[in-house]
Amino acid sequence: METDLATNALKSVGALLLVLGLIVCLFYVLKKTRLGRSAQGPARLRLLNTLNVAPKRSVALVEVRDQWLVVGVGAESVTLLCRMERPESGQEVPARGFSTGTDFKSVLEDSKSKAAPDHEQG
Repeated sequence: METDLATNALKSVGALLLVLGLIVCLFYVLKKTRLGRSAQGPARLRLLNTLNVAPKRSVALVEVRDQWLVVGVGAESVTLLCRMERPESGQEVPARGFSTGTDFKSVLEDSKSKAAPDHEQG
């Protein structure tokens, strides 16, 4: 009777290890082949810079694929402020590390002036 109990326990542990091994192998294969990603490929997300505007409040410039997103970051939320196409390579903003907010501000102003339609007719 004790041998039947030991045999059943050993079979159960073996089956559990087999199932866990299959799960780990499946996870490894999905990670390597990137089948879990979207059909468009991996999202290229990069934080270019942040500008603190108040305690626990900031404005961030984020690059996602070929777009720049200006987002407001609060203590409990993130809000999209502006979406723009990524500028040409000559206007690239270095990733993080501005000493002052003036460079970040100038990039935003340049992008806003290019994105806004010209309503003046003369």
